[in-house]
Amino acid sequence: MKRHRRALQSEPPSVGGRPPLINKEKIVEAALRMGVDNLSMHGLARELGVSTTALYRYVASREALLDECMDTFCARVSLPDAGLPWDRYLLELGQSFRVALKRTPGASAYGIKIGPTTPAAFTIVEYSLAVLIRDGFSPLGAFQAYGLVLDHVFTFVQKEEQLVRLEEENGQYGYKVLQLSEDELEQFPNLEAALNQMLPPDFEQSYARQANIIVNGLKPG
Repeated sequence: MKRHRRALQSEPPSVGGRPPLINKEKIVEAALRMGVDNLSMHGLARELGVSTTALYRYVASREALLDECMDTFCARVSLPDAGLPWDRYLLELGQSFRVALKRTPGASAYGIKIGPTTPAAFTIVEYSLAVLIRDGFSPLGAFQAYGLVLDHVFTFVQKEEQLVRLEEENGQYGYKVLQLSEDELEQFPNLEAALNQMLPPDFEQSYARQANIIVNGLKPG
């Protein structure tokens, strides 16, 4: 289905010399924070404290706004050196995405629900596939390897954000198993050993460990 895209319009002049309450950057940042599931033009207007009519002076539609969100996020992703070996490239690319996601709370939902939709996103995919194809991956194999690593980082960051939010609200990390007593865990020694290494959660080490497992399981072809 053909998509009709219109970029955010140029900033309209203020009325009566007063500075506008919103601008392009505020709109996009608020939309990113809300997340794709919760985003509506009416809800965004409420979030920004303006009328929906005022919002439409800057953005043509929800779809156009989603594209702007995607481009804004992609601009925050630093692409690794294309001269790196494919496995090192994928690890650094995943970490770069993780850094960009940490800078953009809520953006993980966009990657999970929507995926690449704009030329800025396609450029990242194309650049990355070229590295993998150069090192022996077929185009399909390269695309699947890229997708596996990116799916992991988006899902990991989304879960990390949820766990941190639960900890801030409730003083615990949300998983029932983390609340079991030592006596209850005695019959599950391997699980207990893993939990002892997780508490308190070290997201940096956990992400790096999981990413290495994923990349080490891949091979050209």
